[in-house]
Amino acid sequence: MRRHVRLDRPQPMRRDMPSLARPLVVRKPIARRDIVPVRREARTDDFEARSPLVFLPDPYVDYGRFLTPEGGILLVYKDLDLRLRHTLWRIFAWTAATGFEGWYLWNRSPVQSAWINAALFVAVAIVNAIIVAKPVEVYRTIEIRPEGMILEGSEFFSRYHMEGGWPFLAKDAEGNQVLCGIYGTRFVEYLTVRRFDDLDRMPEVIAAHLQDALRQLWTTAL
Repeated sequence: MRRHVRLDRPQPMRRDMPSLARPLVVRKPIARRDIVPVRREARTDDFEARSPLVFLPDPYVDYGRFLTPEGGILLVYKDLDLRLRHTLWRIFAWTAATGFEGWYLWNRSPVQSAWINAALFVAVAIVNAIIVAKPVEVYRTIEIRPEGMILEGSEFFSRYHMEGGWPFLAKDAEGNQVLCGIYGTRFVEYLTVRRFDDLDRMPEVIAAHLQDALRQLWTTAL
């Protein structure tokens, strides 16, 4: 018979990993400074200390440009109301005031000298004329919307009826700027932008802002 020899299986060797001590971490409280929010508003105390000019006037005198809730651009400027009814009211006010004061000087005046009363009457008439001669100032509005132009908050002009071109400012005989253009088949003068003095450049500013508003709203709406 064949003899079987029993062999022992090799035993796996167990290797124990040496335990290494973990480095000791020392936790120290870190002192952090509080984060100060950035404020973008100018400090008036520093500005006053650096600059002798304390009051900064608004360069846009009697003029404003705003965005409307309807998605339009609103231009507001000061103008003179030269309608006939204001002229008639000036004449009536001057006549009534001067007539009453003349009656008082000639009938109720304690001064007995006619020359003094006449001089007072002339002075009163001149003062009343200066008071009523001041023109009536009003604020007019031009609002540009994607669908058209609104003047004075009530007169609407559709941009689809302006096939001949957009409204523009042109100089008239008096040196003022007139907003005009072709609307339908008619040449229309929408309104007048008056120049109040030689240094007034409000018509030029309105013309630039008007063209910018037309380009932004009417070009993108095509």
